[in-house]
Amino acid sequence: MDDLMLHRCLGFLFYVTALVVVTFFCIFLYFKYSFTHWYRRGVPYIKPKIPFGNNNSFGTGAFSYGIESLDWYREIKKRGLKYGGAWSWDNPLLVIVDPEYIKTILVKDFDHFTDRHFFHNPKYDPKNESLFVVEKDEWKYMRQNLSPTFTPVKMKTMFEGVKRCTVPLIQCLEESVKNGEIIDIKDVMSAYTIDVIGANIYGLQLESFKAKDSKFREIGREVFNITWMKGIKVIFFRMYEKIARNLGITILSRDIIMSFDQIVKDTVEYRRKNEVKYQDFMQLSMDLHDSTKDKDRPYTFDHLVSNIIVFFLAGFDTSATTLSFCLYHLAMNPEIQEKLRNEIMITLKACNGDLTFEAMKNLTYLRQILDETLRLYPPINALSRVTVKSYKLKDSNLILNKGDKIIIPVVGLHRDPEYFPDPDRFDPDRFSPERKNSIPSNVYMPFGDGPRACIGMRFALMQMTLGLVEILSNFRFSQCDETVPVKPKRGVFIMAPNNVIYLKAEKICND
Repeated sequence: MDDLMLHRCLGFLFYVTALVVVTFFCIFLYFKYSFTHWYRRGVPYIKPKIPFGNNNSFGTGAFSYGIESLDWYREIKKRGLKYGGAWSWDNPLLVIVDPEYIKTILVKDFDHFTDRHFFHNPKYDPKNESLFVVEKDEWKYMRQNLSPTFTPVKMKTMFEGVKRCTVPLIQCLEESVKNGEIIDIKDVMSAYTIDVIGANIYGLQLESFKAKDSKFREIGREVFNITWMKGIKVIFFRMYEKIARNLGITILSRDIIMSFDQIVKDTVEYRRKNEVKYQDFMQLSMDLHDSTKDKDRPYTFDHLVSNIIVFFLAGFDTSATTLSFCLYHLAMNPEIQEKLRNEIMITLKACNGDLTFEAMKNLTYLRQILDETLRLYPPINALSRVTVKSYKLKDSNLILNKGDKIIIPVVGLHRDPEYFPDPDRFDPDRFSPERKNSIPSNVYMPFGDGPRACIGMRFALMQMTLGLVEILSNFRFSQCDETVPVKPKRGVFIMAPNNVIYLKAEKICND
């Protein structure tokens, strides 16, 4: 009896072992074949590793290409190539490094590359159908109807609303200085940009500095807190997109989606019940929803919620991160900080101490500093495009097929010594009136380029400009014992610092 049981156990163990070995062998063969994609297409490529492809930072907790595209860019450029193949897991990506090809894809022949490579699931996740991810004609329709929110005229109407949000920002910093506190600058900037987005996009007074555990701040922390579970989900999306769609897997958690859904419903209901109208993105979306509900292509409530979500998430974190990097470099370069402060004080004096919308154009050095910060830390590390119809790259034998995924490593272009000498140095004078014209076209694109460039660029620049004016006219920043060298975080698609940025602030007397 004992011998029979032992025999059965050994047999079961053998079959399990054989199954595991065969499974892993099949997976190995699958990746081995997947990694011949660019060889079969006659495209030079970066040698991948099974199963990660060219996601070289996976061992450090990275799940997606981000700053990794800088490595790809440098490898391809080092070989003297204009493009090359790479893989994110088993997904083949064509990495474009030549500025002329980039201009062709983003601008000249944009109609061949209208879509982005972002997972979305219209059937199970209708509230992820935003301007950022929708495709082809739906994107064109949505862009045309939402663009009026961000015209220069609309920016002027929002100016005072953004400026009001700087009041609690200054009060928060004053309190920290009074208490002798070291400042977590990203946390403070996040509260500021959340207030700006809330007031000027949604018409909501969020008071993020008072309510540090508010729903919006909680959502922001949750979305941008990269965990292993979220990373596994991203990997599954990239490797098995069709299966993920059929399983109803979504990018954002149901709780976050439902929170935004309720916020939008409550806001819409309040405005309609009280016949309240504001000049903001929420109102434009409501009007578009009402005017198209009986048409062939309606702007649905799900579209409304989707865009409210993406404008909040993209608008608050990217600007907060840029401001944080900017203040870090100003603290590390006091002479640059003082030069900027001098420009700010001269401009404010000409406005009797109260900055106007028109006076922002006089802040040329401030714009240089923002441009240089965005060069070193572009909000999106890489641009993605998908070929929507067959296309032959000029002066090459490569024909791009429908569905081919393209990556343009913005961070690689921005840190290329051919275009930006000593590229890792913070030097705002690169963008001075005398030097900026020497920068080649299509190598500096912090907000993208072409028809699919960032729709909120003007708004982002305005909120960052106003924030810096108010902050630097009231405080001087310096490094402290807790300040450590800052580098971009690897393995994330949206730019982020690899550690907390701590700075010391000192109140300035402006009497």
